[in-house]
Amino acid sequence: MQYRAIIGEAWGLTQQNKKLIWAFAFVPAVLNTLVGMSYIGYQAMAFWTSPYIRSGVPEDKHAMRLLINLIVDWFQNMPGLTVFLLVMCGIIYLGHLMIPVFTQGALIQMLAHMRAGEKISIPDGISFGFTRFLQLFEYHLAIKTFSFASLLMEASFAFRNLGPTAFEFLGWIFLLVIAVGLFLTLLFTYSEYYIVIDKEGMMSSMIRSSGLVVRQWHHTLFMFFLMLVIIIRITINILVAMLLPLLVIIPIFFFTSITLATIGAIIGGILALVGLYFTSYFLGVFHVFTTGVWTFTFLELTAKEKNSVDLHKVAISHE
Repeated sequence: MQYRAIIGEAWGLTQQNKKLIWAFAFVPAVLNTLVGMSYIGYQAMAFWTSPYIRSGVPEDKHAMRLLINLIVDWFQNMPGLTVFLLVMCGIIYLGHLMIPVFTQGALIQMLAHMRAGEKISIPDGISFGFTRFLQLFEYHLAIKTFSFASLLMEASFAFRNLGPTAFEFLGWIFLLVIAVGLFLTLLFTYSEYYIVIDKEGMMSSMIRSSGLVVRQWHHTLFMFFLMLVIIIRITINILVAMLLPLLVIIPIFFFTSITLATIGAIIGGILALVGLYFTSYFLGVFHVFTTGVWTFTFLELTAKEKNSVDLHKVAISHE
């Protein structure tokens, strides 16, 4: 299997079909970024209010305390806006759960058809997204239980509430569980492609994916490359989630110091929207590219195994 050819083909297809980015990658990137920002913000405030983290730190005249008080006062003075924002947060979270799954199923099928030389339109992609949505949604809910983000959240919860002393023992358990989770993630690499392309069920896809990964052990280097790509993407998401709030916080604190908090909030909001737009577009391009790489790899490996089986049958028939 020619790894460079697959990567080049996936990148070329991404560049030639910008409609895939806008239709099936940009909105999921926006939702993932917003939820990631909320997650980072929640973790920061939760760690800051933890008695083990805050011990010995003065409670007043601190930037984090000032920011929390400013947010609380703002919401208390505008109850209508608070309700509206809570409803919007609920809609964004539901969209974060469902839209990326829908667009992922559409992208996988569209890329597979495009590689075969077929002309696929956006309405076709929407139909593809509905075709295997429930099965793919079930799979994504199942793998969230041992995903890196979920395990990291559980580890941070234990650290905040039990303290460093207890975590010295629990930390090794979490490291072991994370290692097992990463290994299972590697085994289930091709599960969603079996679900979408081969129309398999969730359990069957996970079992077949594990078998394919084990049998194709000689492609381990390529698998490491793909896992590295995913790690880079996660790192970018984390950095973006930390950067965008700074674009809001810095102008607010600057203009608050000169009694112009409203102007600071407006400027911070504009900067955050601009950053969100460019970041989401970049992540959308990256997502289409990585999905193409995984899809083409799956098609290559399954075609190779099918040819091997056919040749074996022919050899047996001649004996």
